Amino acid sequence: MYLSAMLVIGSCAFILLIATRVSHLSGSYLELSAVVPSTRLLARWATVILAFAMVARLLAQGFMLGEGESLVIAPLLEETLWGWGWLVGAVGTLVIAGGLIFGRRRRSAWRVIAVGTIAVALSFSLTGHATSVSSPMLHVTLDTIHAMAAGGWLGTLLVVATIGLRTVLMLPVERRSHAASELINAFSTFALLCATTLAITGVVAAWSHLPTVSALWQTQYGQALLRKLVVISLMALVGAFNWLVIKPRLTNPDAISLLRKSAAVELTIGVVVVILTAILVGTSPPDSEDEMTPAVRSIPTAVAPTSARV
Repeated sequence: MYLSAMLVIGSCAFILLIATRVSHLSGSYLELSAVVPSTRLLARWATVILAFAMVARLLAQGFMLGEGESLVIAPLLEETLWGWGWLVGAVGTLVIAGGLIFGRRRRSAWRVIAVGTIAVALSFSLTGHATSVSSPMLHVTLDTIHAMAAGGWLGTLLVVATIGLRTVLMLPVERRSHAASELINAFSTFALLCATTLAITGVVAAWSHLPTVSALWQTQYGQALLRKLVVISLMALVGAFNWLVIKPRLTNPDAISLLRKSAAVELTIGVVVVILTAILVGTSPPDSEDEMTPAVRSIPTAVAPTSARV
């Protein structure tokens, strides 16, 4: 679910913020029309996976609330914050699908899709740990921004490394270096903004869920967060290598293939980060292990604390 959402977010960011900027630069050889069809196809498949994953998550939550004997879907959607948050994500997914199906070649359709991705990111926040803290509105907002920034970094990196650089390699040899340099320059600025946003919102989220610094290694939630931070550090190192070492060499066409390999390593580490994020979301924070979240408190069932971890 997270991977597919990041792909859609990355596709939007690539078209609206990266490819559009590069195509408007004077002397750029990368045309927007050359990358839109492949990007739309990638986003469509990601949306299909996202839809199935969200339905599966709803069924899993309903199954847990029904103690494994029945599906509790209607009251889950009608009476709980978790269900309302899921509905926000469902609407967002439909908006994304509509934009991809009916938008065709209109650039405005990507803006509609971007609105849908914000709704999906908000859904992740409303069905996660952000609603269990003392200032839920603030942390839901920050968590939504965190999810969008993650998709902006990882999702856009995947589109740039596959569709963007593949299109560059289709250009005549004498044009490749200039087009690749413009593309990576545009992405690097955006990726740096996303990484900074991730760091700030991530620190605030960790501070809100961990009562003490020692909880970072003394609790299951803290240990899951620590593992994620270690892998993110590795990913940041690879990104810094791309920026400081490979990026200045893009005047040489041979550096493009090296950049694709390095980007593949960064993306592989990114997939591990997403997996660790899913584990982190499924782990109860130490400040809420003995409390029922607002999403579950409205359903009187003996397994409510367990279902909150789904």
